[in-house]
Amino acid sequence: MLKRNENASFDLLAFFEGRTNASGVFEDRSGRIKRRFTVGLVGIASGNTLMLDEDFLFDDGERQHRTWSLTRGDSQNFTGTCEDAVSVAHGRFDSGRAYLVSELRLAVGSRMIAMTFDDVFYETGDGTVLNRSTVSKWGIRLGQVLIIFRKS
Repeated sequence: MLKRNENASFDLLAFFEGRTNASGVFEDRSGRIKRRFTVGLVGIASGNTLMLDEDFLFDDGERQHRTWSLTRGDSQNFTGTCEDAVSVAHGRFDSGRAYLVSELRLAVGSRMIAMTFDDVFYETGDGTVLNRSTVSKWGIRLGQVLIIFRKS
């Protein structure tokens, strides 16, 4: 079991330990929903690190898999890496929420494009976490991802 961050009222890494289910949408910068998806997550802790496997199923039948390694730093910070990350992601805990900034390479047509994800996770207090991620490229907002995570 991952040691809880006692300095944060909401510990995102502890929340993701075990099984979690999620559903979400990607909307373009005009607010039009472009994709819907579900995600099954399994988090396994070892020391200060959480291995988080994510299995995505999109409404067009596409499947994606990503494995994050999230590591606790000092009392308010954590880092993350995954196979399609351009660099180390940086996160921090705050009062009732957590932040994570990452740059991921994603398939767009036949090309792999690096995009920045600026995530905010909000604890709702009932085993549910809401996530809003602003997606950008070269500082230009492309859209946002909205996800609701539920413990299963």
